[in-house]
Amino acid sequence: MAMGAFSALAQTFEEAVAAHERGDYAAAYRGFRVHAEQGDASAQFNLGLMYNNGQGMPQDYAEAAKWFRQAAEQGHASAQSNLGVMYDNGRGVLQDYAEAMKWYRRAAEQGNGKAQFNLGLMYRKGEGVPQDYAEAVKWYRQAAEQGNASAQLNLGVMYGNGEGVPQDYAE
Repeated sequence: MAMGAFSALAQTFEEAVAAHERGDYAAAYRGFRVHAEQGDASAQFNLGLMYNNGQGMPQDYAEAAKWFRQAAEQGHASAQSNLGVMYDNGRGVLQDYAEAMKWYRRAAEQGNGKAQFNLGLMYRKGEGVPQDYAEAVKWYRQAAEQGNASAQLNLGVMYGNGEGVPQDYAE
């Protein structure tokens, strides 16, 4: 029994990822948990994903937010983006557009396309910030240039409607 406990502790992050990829969520959880508790931001992010998606455990948004926050505070862009989504939608945390904007912006400034798209949405809708079509176009464009199809679509709609940019059907 002691040897089994040791092997769980000795599991590398890569082994935890491999376990997750093959659907062995119990092994993935054990591996990610050990590394997450040691402060590994990627393990914290992956643990957050497992709680968020209910992989190998009941879905728990509050626990997902906890792990995303730990990784986000270390600068993990995807965790920052996901924490922004949690605040945007009020999942596991109280809905707070200002917090969502804060985390989206941190991730977006690191080049995270999902966060850039979500910033564009918030500026276009005026959620948590004054509505600003030009700012929405800026963030949509950055995400679109990375291949984000939703951002490409929304940017096209904004050109079609002349929102934040001169109306330009060709664009």
